[in-house]
Amino acid sequence: MKYIGLDIHKKDTQASVLDEKGKFVHGERIRTDVKDIGHFFEKIERMNDDDLSVVIEATGFYFWIYDVIVERGHQVKVVHPTRVKPLMRAKTKNDRNDALMLAELLRMGCLEGIYVPDREVREMRELTRHRESLVRKKGDLKREIIAALDQRGVKVPAEHRTNFSQKYNDWLRSLKDMIVSDKLDVLELIINKIKGIEQVIEERYGQDDEVRLMMTVPGVGLVTAAVIKAEIGDIARFSSPEKLAAYVGVSPTTCQSGEKEWGGPTRRGNNRAKHVLIEATLFHYHFCRDSKISSYYERKRDSIGRKKAVVASSRKLLEALYFMVTRKESFHAH
Repeated sequence: MKYIGLDIHKKDTQASVLDEKGKFVHGERIRTDVKDIGHFFEKIERMNDDDLSVVIEATGFYFWIYDVIVERGHQVKVVHPTRVKPLMRAKTKNDRNDALMLAELLRMGCLEGIYVPDREVREMRELTRHRESLVRKKGDLKREIIAALDQRGVKVPAEHRTNFSQKYNDWLRSLKDMIVSDKLDVLELIINKIKGIEQVIEERYGQDDEVRLMMTVPGVGLVTAAVIKAEIGDIARFSSPEKLAAYVGVSPTTCQSGEKEWGGPTRRGNNRAKHVLIEATLFHYHFCRDSKISSYYERKRDSIGRKKAVVASSRKLLEALYFMVTRKESFHAH
């Protein structure tokens, strides 16, 4: 077995190779591109017949490097930089030392790898995040148009008060205001792009077994289910719903007395999954008032307030999704 540490940067990557006894075998600096990464591994493969175990840090662009190495049949461990830093004991900080230390820590079994979603989940994540970005832009443009009307002292007639309906948009164009019309053009373009993305989501993931199971929950539509799957990945990788809730960021805090205390949304966890889960909880309450989740929400709302109750109830919904997916069962309201 040979152990390879890759210290990855945007322009170039330092590679260090150790044998099973920790002896330095090879090292070089290579460009961070598909061709050079591939050539490096071809060279190492020609040098010996040993299996290769590789460690890389989770940078903002590590996925393609991970794919290149895995597709060559090698083991890859991806580690979080903040968890590795305390273990790096080299006195002199440079890329060569970092790559060597990564390889040595891998050889000694000191590194804990993070979850790497498969390519399909990553593509789903990229698609749903692109949609989310466009939805934010859509909201920004609507607010900009309303602000432009306010700046011009234009009052919306009562018959056009339904903002951004076709009738409302026609009235906006009748104002013959270049800036308002330009913003409306961009808004309509973005709306069409969002519809196009949602069509792609339907075509690619509408028949996905896990997505369809999630959609049996009242209030969970196709896009919501796709976002949840994209952000969480393989739900079965969590050994319990409690660990899943901690990952998403909807776990309760615990007081010194041992009592659970529910807070509002925090920075912990996967914010995208948490946001869409909270939205789904509110939609679920609207569409299914007699479910256990809705009853729980009403009890909590009366005791701790609406905001905290939604977070607490979203954990119940997440727990239901966990058991539905792992047991391959549809939603049961009672």
